Amino acid sequence: MLRDLIRLLRVHQWVKNLLVFVSPLLGHALAQAGALAHACAVFGAFCAAASGVYIINDLFDLQSDRAHPRKRDRPFASGRLPLGLGVLGPLLMLLGFLMAWAVSPVTGATVAGYALISLSYSAFFKTKPLVDIFVLSMLYTVRLFAGQVALHIEPSMWLLSFSSFLFLALAFLKRYAEFQGIAASGTSYETRRGYSHKDVELLRTMGIACTFASAVVLSLYVNSEKPVAMNANVQLLWGTVPILLFWQARMWMSASRGFMADDPIVYAAKDWVSQLCLALIVGVSAAAVYL
Repeated sequence: MLRDLIRLLRVHQWVKNLLVFVSPLLGHALAQAGALAHACAVFGAFCAAASGVYIINDLFDLQSDRAHPRKRDRPFASGRLPLGLGVLGPLLMLLGFLMAWAVSPVTGATVAGYALISLSYSAFFKTKPLVDIFVLSMLYTVRLFAGQVALHIEPSMWLLSFSSFLFLALAFLKRYAEFQGIAASGTSYETRRGYSHKDVELLRTMGIACTFASAVVLSLYVNSEKPVAMNANVQLLWGTVPILLFWQARMWMSASRGFMADDPIVYAAKDWVSQLCLALIVGVSAAAVYL
């Protein structure tokens, strides 16, 4: 029962909400008084709101999940949990909104916007080819934006440009991995999706293009004047470019080989090579600042 409840809340998906810490970390804002507490509150708000959305999404997709080769084992689809627990969805979304509102009204509005976009995605946008990809990437970006508004950090156009391509790549990767899993299962499941199996290679092509575009934007940023003022040895930042590109290329290879059943960020959180790449990027970035 407890394990099914944890699965219903999608606790493993909370790792995506760590994106709220990215802007404060890059802006060196977490050292300010109360900043870490506010960032943690926003993280908790997104976790609550996201779990509420996942529960409602499971109710939307009940029949579809029962026909899916992997998702049919979800608590609602399998019948292990009563559908009456769906009431937790709106309650958790309300809790997330109130937690964010306690930080600031703008943060509360951001979490409410995230929940609205997520519900719209579950009810409508996920059936629209390509539109679903862009909405997915938008949901990643909203988390990034929430970390900025909560701590009053001025938005960076470089970060916005880089993250736009990176999140688009991850959204394409998520959809590609899903269809790879369906193909490997030998089923013909295509319910509530606007794609067919003929589109799989096109999804991969567009996603890989976004992967390399994100690396190009990062290279242009490192070569610009802005990082010079923030880093003692800006040349070291060039090391982040091949590491990031290697990580994304390996993620695509993992999906192509059928190893990726989860959301890419969830998969990366459990993958030791991805963890090593993250540690190297953090180490190189820290060396660029302090050495």
